[in-house]
Amino acid sequence: MGDELKILVSTAHLEDPNAMASFLASIPESAELAALLRSEQTLNTRAYDDEHQTARFVISDGITATCSAVFDITIDQAEMITVECEKSDAWSGSAFREAAARALGQ
Repeated sequence: MGDELKILVSTAHLEDPNAMASFLASIPESAELAALLRSEQTLNTRAYDDEHQTARFVISDGITATCSAVFDITIDQAEMITVECEKSDAWSGSAFREAAARALGQ
């Protein structure tokens, strides 16, 4: 992993079909996630893409969905981020970025 943490955050309103299509298009194998998000319930899930070394952390409050994709990390680093976010309940925005940086010692 390089010196700088690479995180891309995307957000979509669950009731906006175009925004949701774009949101889900960036997530591999997103059919199951789409079904979960359609329930419009709170959600906190994550997945790791071995091929691209990318972890995706998806949260939803039942109105919007947010995906924080962290690039160029190992699955072990993704788990470290998960633990840090769970400890501090830091799943969105700058709080997520700060928790991820703490988890990876940056």
